[in-house]
Amino acid sequence: MAAKIKIYTLSTCSHCKATKKFLSDNGINFDYVDVDLLQGDDRQRILQEVEQYNPNRSFPTIIIGDNIIIGFRERDIKEALGI
Repeated sequence: MAAKIKIYTLSTCSHCKATKKFLSDNGINFDYVDVDLLQGDDRQRILQEVEQYNPNRSFPTIIIGDNIIIGFRERDIKEALGI
């Protein structure tokens, strides 16, 4: 079974866009949240979630199964996905 993939992104972030494009181009299903488009309690809750994985709260924060990848690191993403 493929690992569940979740990405925390900013809608304006070029590295975030590159990550989404890379996954889409490779036919990988993923969930993402554009944190900057959230407001109020939702935004606070998601930022706390991001902080659990990445104390610096930088983007993209990519969760692939048990792997946490900070930033668009194509080689690390491929390795985590086994492609």
